[in-house]
Amino acid sequence: LKLKSKALDVKDGGVKKKKKYQREESSQTESDKNGDEGNPHPNYDHLTPAERRYMEQKHKIDMQKMAKFANKSHRDRMQDFNQYLAKLSEHYDISKVGPG
Repeated sequence: LKLKSKALDVKDGGVKKKKKYQREESSQTESDKNGDEGNPHPNYDHLTPAERRYMEQKHKIDMQKMAKFANKSHRDRMQDFNQYLAKLSEHYDISKVGPG
């Protein structure tokens, strides 16, 4: 096309197709499936070392608490709770400190 004696730059080809970019997550999940079985917490990769240590310690403590809780039966828990309540002082037994 010529507009006012200048050629208009028209590219051949028409519609330009978008390039498909592979997401980084998909490549990471494939690598996790292939052989990174040794890492117990793969979702901790984005954390700082201090955050990672905190999360691992919290997970360890939670597992210990669950194991301790699972070992006791309901009857044992009720006995422990009743013993705890027996050791507490009664709220209405507080003696008066001063006269009057």
